Amino acid sequence: MIRQGKMKYTGTSIWQKIDTITGEVTEERTVDEFERSVGRNERFMITYLAEIICLIDSLGNQKMKVVKFILQNMSKSENLLLITTEELAKKSGVSKKTVIETLKILDSAGIIHRRTGAIMVSPKLVNNKTSRGEATMMVKYRQFENEN
Repeated sequence: MIRQGKMKYTGTSIWQKIDTITGEVTEERTVDEFERSVGRNERFMITYLAEIICLIDSLGNQKMKVVKFILQNMSKSENLLLITTEELAKKSGVSKKTVIETLKILDSAGIIHRRTGAIMVSPKLVNNKTSRGEATMMVKYRQFENEN
């Protein structure tokens, strides 16, 4: 079922592409922001593709394999993947170096938080909860982040 809803202009923001090696801003663009009410009484998965699309340029093909593996294999109820860096490299078919670089990019972008043997994906990115469940998931995410 496709929901019809009015789009509301909320302003603009500046997106920056940062070189992960030098830390220099390599591109900067102004984007318009909109929001649309989608109703939060039903369970559904939300994926904020704009955040992912912004990262695609900096990730490349091999790193996208890592992202895809994480999203496909994480626990959908907890947004959690219990896996070591070595296991993630082997199972996603890339080098350990690529996994480490990818996790650093995702972590610095606020997409994931990680600990030894565990990766948690931000509920702002992927969420299959009602609004009440989303709030609970955000609390768990913050606790996971602060336990490092």
